[in-house]
Amino acid sequence: MSKQILVLYYSQTGQLEQIVNNFCSPLISAGCEVELVEIIPIEEFKFPWNGARFFDAMPECVLDIPISIKKVALTKDRYDLVIIAWQPWFLSPSLPIISALKDPKIMSVISQTPVITICGARNMWISAHKRIRNWIKDNGGIHVGSLVLRDRNNNLISGITIQYWLFKGRKDKMFGVFPKPGVSDDDIENCKNFGIDAYECLQNDEWNYLQQKWIKQDGISVSKRLMFVEYRAIKIFTLWAKLIRRKQNRKLWINIFRIYLLFALFLLSPIVILLFTLIIQPFFNKSLNKQKDFHEGVNLQP
Repeated sequence: MSKQILVLYYSQTGQLEQIVNNFCSPLISAGCEVELVEIIPIEEFKFPWNGARFFDAMPECVLDIPISIKKVALTKDRYDLVIIAWQPWFLSPSLPIISALKDPKIMSVISQTPVITICGARNMWISAHKRIRNWIKDNGGIHVGSLVLRDRNNNLISGITIQYWLFKGRKDKMFGVFPKPGVSDDDIENCKNFGIDAYECLQNDEWNYLQQKWIKQDGISVSKRLMFVEYRAIKIFTLWAKLIRRKQNRKLWINIFRIYLLFALFLLSPIVILLFTLIIQPFFNKSLNKQKDFHEGVNLQP
């Protein structure tokens, strides 16, 4: 009997859909029955973004407030494997993914079931990943594998190119000089190899070694410098989100946050990274390594 696999995903730009298709390609070729379920918001997030719509999504993302999505229709009550493909917005799971994970049907279907998460990100994904890991654990799922495909370029460079892509809708070399934004074509293509690994584990019903194998293959890697920045940034984002939700003139405060975010990305974060490199890392490297190992890991028990 063929293995039954459920794949839940949301892809605004099309990048994550490419990743999912490549990952699932060897599973389908091997005879698995793969059910692809796209998460579709009732009010579409059009691509490319406009600035107002992009930044307006921040408070609800950070505060875990769902939006309305089209009803998720699943053909089965049980699957041999569930794959959740997601992306972070504002250091949090994207609003469509947040909303899907609150669906009672999805919450029930992962109970006692192996779950693989696949993330497509710029570079800061740790806080969002932790929330998804907790959701899987709280609902009795067995988190057996986690991939994080990221933009491998410098933090400031990728901060520039991601805005070009998101607001212009073009995933090419900005001005013919900057590197292409997002996950590289090679990394997207390489997802097929990760799919082969998943199929071998699925066939043998043996998941204990999968995550370590993916770590060795650079399928997930935590930057300790960016981890340090993100720990502080998510707390600040939470304060901003609560403040904006309380204000009557939301548009004004969203614009103020927009200015702050650019200031933080291009001025504050380089200073924080420099201080981390010179002062924090030399004295707390052992503790940082433990945190890195945790974020690269999974929960093999529900």
